[in-house]
Amino acid sequence: MDNRVGYVVYHRKYSRLQKFIMAIAVVFIILPSVLCVILFDRMNKMQSRIDELAAAGRQGSVAGQAEAEAQDDDDGMDGALYNESDDTQALKDASDIKYSRPSDIVRDEDRYHGARVYLTFDDGPSDNTDAILDKLGEYGVKATFFVVMKEDEKSVERYKRIVNEGHTLAMHSASHVYSQIYSSYDAYTEDVNQLRSYLKSVTGVTPVYYRFPGGSSNTVSSVPMSECIEYLDSQGIIYYDWNVASGDTDRAYVSSSTIADNVIRGVEGKQSSVVLMHDTNKKTTTVDALDSILKYMSDTGKNVLPITEGTTPVHHRISDAK
Repeated sequence: MDNRVGYVVYHRKYSRLQKFIMAIAVVFIILPSVLCVILFDRMNKMQSRIDELAAAGRQGSVAGQAEAEAQDDDDGMDGALYNESDDTQALKDASDIKYSRPSDIVRDEDRYHGARVYLTFDDGPSDNTDAILDKLGEYGVKATFFVVMKEDEKSVERYKRIVNEGHTLAMHSASHVYSQIYSSYDAYTEDVNQLRSYLKSVTGVTPVYYRFPGGSSNTVSSVPMSECIEYLDSQGIIYYDWNVASGDTDRAYVSSSTIADNVIRGVEGKQSSVVLMHDTNKKTTTVDALDSILKYMSDTGKNVLPITEGTTPVHHRISDAK
């Protein structure tokens, strides 16, 4: 009788222990596995949705982004057309082209001993233009300003100051609204002519150098870039891309040390460097980076020069519209 009672008692304990172990297994092994399966399935669905939205965005949002950027005068961003996170390929495609110039023009490479660095500033003038000019003056060097069209009194004075202090005043675009500039051949030529005439009227100088919004490698223009280039050629206008990017076009905050490091690393090993920088209200760290950049150029004996008729252009590989 006692053995029978003992058996029942131990069997019940064994059953309870077995159920407890199974419960532990469900809670700590089976349930997490099920949750993982559910979560992975949900992640896959979310990724598919993200891919769909990204594809739709690439097809339909370029014009909207460009409009928004152009409306924000502080932005000065060319990202809708040329993404600097993709600089590696574009800069790899950049090359010094065979450029025909009058025989009486002395080439920069023949005039100056050592490496040549051309600092270029897009999208100005801005509240930072004067600080940029002050810093360039402090080091006794000249640069090139690819400007947009602004008719306020301060901007007019800054155009004049650029010219009067011996820097090169060059063209970027009149409107800086990409969807307008590149909407048609006529729209493009009108934008160029409007800016050129305006700058001549306020400074007395007819600009002959130009930088495409987004660079000549942009893939958004509705006009084949080859046609835009042919028009510039017909007007005696020379366009310039870049082969060193400062990285200051990023919408996020970019420190002055990062900008300086990008430029310094970019010019190393090059005999001719055309450096892309920006002159907009928000690019205060670009101004702050100039001291380190210019000190490095001075210490290493590099020639900091403005773009002139003796400068050999740097061009990206163009990508014509379909």
